[in-house]
Amino acid sequence: MLVEYVWPKLKRKKFYFQHDGAGAHYAIAVREWLDENFSDHWIGRRGPFDWPARSPDLTPCDFFLWGYLKDIVFKKPPATLMELQQSIEEACEQVTEEMCRKACRSVMQRLRDCLHREGHFLSY
Repeated sequence: MLVEYVWPKLKRKKFYFQHDGAGAHYAIAVREWLDENFSDHWIGRRGPFDWPARSPDLTPCDFFLWGYLKDIVFKKPPATLMELQQSIEEACEQVTEEMCRKACRSVMQRLRDCLHREGHFLSY
């Protein structure tokens, strides 16, 4: 999915790619591909910017976006890969700038809460 769908849309843009630490995503081949294509612009387990595999949900993607998109996409489970892709694209279009601002504004409080809980997962 990363190679065939995401990369063609992103390869000319300058940004940091945050990669999760799932076991399958930690394979040497995956990390080598990320090093080659994102050089020093990826965040993830053993990447240029290390991010623990089982860290508390501190980024807006982790604590807001993925769950929001999954709720929309799987409200009516797609039957085909094309339907899944279409459903993901439509769900992404529903994310407003204000939703993103609100999620980003909450990061500092989440960091404080994480410190208070000594790094344990947050339950909101």
